[in-house]
Amino acid sequence: MKKIVSLLMVFGASFLGFSQEVNTGEIHGDFDLNLQSYQEDELIGATAADEVILNNAYLNLNYIKGNFATGLRYESYLNALADYDPEFKGNGIPYRYATYSIDGLEVTVGNYYEQLGSGLIFRSYEEKGLGIDNAMDGVRLKYSPTQGTYLKTFIGKSRTHFAYSDGIFRGADGEININELLSSESKIKTILGGSFISRYQERSNLIFKIPQNVSAYAGRLNLMYGGWNYYGEYAYKINDPANVLSASKMNYASGNA
Repeated sequence: MKKIVSLLMVFGASFLGFSQEVNTGEIHGDFDLNLQSYQEDELIGATAADEVILNNAYLNLNYIKGNFATGLRYESYLNALADYDPEFKGNGIPYRYATYSIDGLEVTVGNYYEQLGSGLIFRSYEEKGLGIDNAMDGVRLKYSPTQGTYLKTFIGKSRTHFAYSDGIFRGADGEININELLSSESKIKTILGGSFISRYQERSNLIFKIPQNVSAYAGRLNLMYGGWNYYGEYAYKINDPANVLSASKMNYASGNA
């Protein structure tokens, strides 16, 4: 087994702006630094990294004032830890956003994470331990016109390391909480929802006619009673063949789950 000397430093800081008469807002932040040094282990044939020390570091800063919020995340991989995706290399600010909320409407521009339903047709999330971060970069709207009704739509590109994918994602989701909508005190709670996602990617293979727009949709039902929770979701995705050079490897079949 590799002999690993690991130093993990996590700093959390929360700063509050004060003023006797004017609300200047709040600034929150945290800093995460992970340093590792590797040694050779002849018993298992493990070799040390070329660098004496490898590191992953993250700095989050967020500013909140009333209905407005903005923030950014600075990331540093010099170089990335062993067994981490080597494409994470260098420094940068890959995550920044601004959000404003008013009268049930929330508008976000920049980066955001999103999930439709259970994530069966679309999920954008971060998991540092696994080296996963496919944050979206674009615009997202959330709106609740009435109690128990929740709508959202978005458009953007998915993060790939320090760049973004070629495809453009467009999604929408609607959810109705029957009990909240009808102010019902029924012991059975019912939630209905539906999602739609579409991806546009310019055709790079000029030999075969590959769809540039591919979409999927899903419907879901959630029933809760006492300690029981039933959740079901059906999803359907239209044909999305791989962009390959052999016609025999094309699979135009639709899929569902």
